[in-house]
Amino acid sequence: MGRWPCPARICFLLASLLVVPAYAEEPDADPFLLGPTSGGAFSPEEGGLEAAYPGALPAARVPDRPEIPEALSGPGEDRVASVWRTSTTARTRAEALQRLRMEAGLGDLVGPAFLISEEAASEQHPEAYSALALELAPETPAFLFEHALALWQAGDVGSAFRMFSRSLVNLVTRFEARLWLLDAFMPPLLIVFLVAPFAFLVLAAARVWSHAAHDLGDVASAYMPSFARHALLASLILAPMMLGEGVLGLALGLFALAFLYGDGRQRSAVATAAVMLIIGLHPLVQFSNVTATFIDADPIAGSVLNVVNGAGTRADLERLDAVASRDLAAAHALAYHDRRQGRIQASQQRLESILERDPGDVVALANLGNLALRGGDADDAIAFYERAAAQHSHPTLLFNLSQAYALAFRLDDHEATLARAQRLGGREVARLSSLGDATLVADLGFPRTELLGQRLFSQVLSHRPTSGAVAALAPGRLGRSELATIGAFALVWLGAWLLGRCWTHASRCGRCGARICERCQETVWSEELCEDCHHLFESPQATDPALRMARLQALSEREVRFDRIWLTLSLCVPGMAGFAARRPDLALLGLLLFAWSATWVVWPRGPFAEPLLMGGAAAVSFAIPGLLAVTAYLGVVATGLLKRKHG
Repeated sequence: MGRWPCPARICFLLASLLVVPAYAEEPDADPFLLGPTSGGAFSPEEGGLEAAYPGALPAARVPDRPEIPEALSGPGEDRVASVWRTSTTARTRAEALQRLRMEAGLGDLVGPAFLISEEAASEQHPEAYSALALELAPETPAFLFEHALALWQAGDVGSAFRMFSRSLVNLVTRFEARLWLLDAFMPPLLIVFLVAPFAFLVLAAARVWSHAAHDLGDVASAYMPSFARHALLASLILAPMMLGEGVLGLALGLFALAFLYGDGRQRSAVATAAVMLIIGLHPLVQFSNVTATFIDADPIAGSVLNVVNGAGTRADLERLDAVASRDLAAAHALAYHDRRQGRIQASQQRLESILERDPGDVVALANLGNLALRGGDADDAIAFYERAAAQHSHPTLLFNLSQAYALAFRLDDHEATLARAQRLGGREVARLSSLGDATLVADLGFPRTELLGQRLFSQVLSHRPTSGAVAALAPGRLGRSELATIGAFALVWLGAWLLGRCWTHASRCGRCGARICERCQETVWSEELCEDCHHLFESPQATDPALRMARLQALSEREVRFDRIWLTLSLCVPGMAGFAARRPDLALLGLLLFAWSATWVVWPRGPFAEPLLMGGAAAVSFAIPGLLAVTAYLGVVATGLLKRKHG
């Protein structure tokens, strides 16, 4: 449908506590090259479109419900295209295609739904056309979200929120939407898991850099000048990087420094940052490479998706036919293609072949049962259905079984099975029942999740990244495998822990900021209080009152000045609020939240656009975690500042 006015969008999204950018214009598309994309059935209103929107469609454009011809098309002709050509209005096309979609198990017809939704731009009741489009693509997040906006504009707030909730649910239940989410969320997750922990290591090491340089200089020579001490420390930290280990080598050096000079909380935070860096460098990079190249790396999966979506070429069909005898995904895709083309006998032969290799295949059993029932053999159909129902309880399958029981005059079984189907999928069963055909049975669609999900999982387990982020950040030996990286951090951790037990390191006075070092001073009272401040605060009677007041005044002014500096740093530098409160864990959390917030600002609709699949739901899927991250980050900053003020 067309673009909605900005006020309606803003009201709806503010009410949903979300911020969704305006839609981009969607390109024109051939409806039959954008064929079915998922299974399921749903109509926004159980009473039908006319009951939901009385008077929405002009009488001239809404004739009586059309009869579906017995022979929709000849062999080899796309049945969706045939129905589209034989219908003349949006209403008749939607109803005819809706029946075909459910009866033949064609899934979502995204192309026809898109063309019908485009007619809403010039009509007075766009929600009626968005409902028609939704009947053809009930599981596509884009049409669910557009219908929610149309309902909001029409004033039906309750239905709008229910439809909006369904669009969010479909983001994680539909295979293509999940694949898009994985692909779109991987770049932000990589940024969060790689940049934020590394930035934390940099800040944690910077806080103790001067102490480490001072101590290292004392080991070499007590008379070493300051610049030489800092240069010596820098050469040690940068040594792994200069030896060819890249950014990973620098992270190892920073990790050792921050862990060696940290207290209990900082060491825990530093170890957490190292673990996140390892996760981002290996499992996340590996998974990101798989999701980004899934189709290219698996040509069979690519051809399967093309055929199932109605865009298969002759090359796709030939590729699938060559492997159909040993690949269930290819065999199911070809059976689906034959069914859509009207070649019922060819589809039956492929289903029987699938059943010979996998006797428990639910889709093959259910669809063969449908063929038997349509041929008048209720007993064989019941046998197929019962075998399938023993494997999986699917509402469409149980509806078919109840229809078979009714035709066999097993009325008690019919009622019990129909009630069970309604409990599992009441909306889907209601749509099938509303067609008013006592002999109607619906085919199950292509099992995307079961077949393609397994292929994706297998690629994740077997894939080994050889380029990209790993090659850029860890080009040396330590980044070649997970075990090498984990081993390197483990050895550095063990060395820093052992050295820390015998290493006397400098610290800084919490009152005046003076360095405290046992090698440089005769008396050291504690790691947080120098000798002068100890006498000033612990033995006030031993100090001159005038000098004591002057000293206290100077310390008070210093505290005010440093409070302003920390406030500025906390507001301007991510993570500094946690260090200001002496809470490294808050610093790491703040950096993670800031990194995600930044990715949301850069990619408000995700890095990859899929307007026909996601539409406005893409912006919603990024807006929810983005807004939560911004809110949580502001909370972390406020918590750090309050803890510094009252701590």
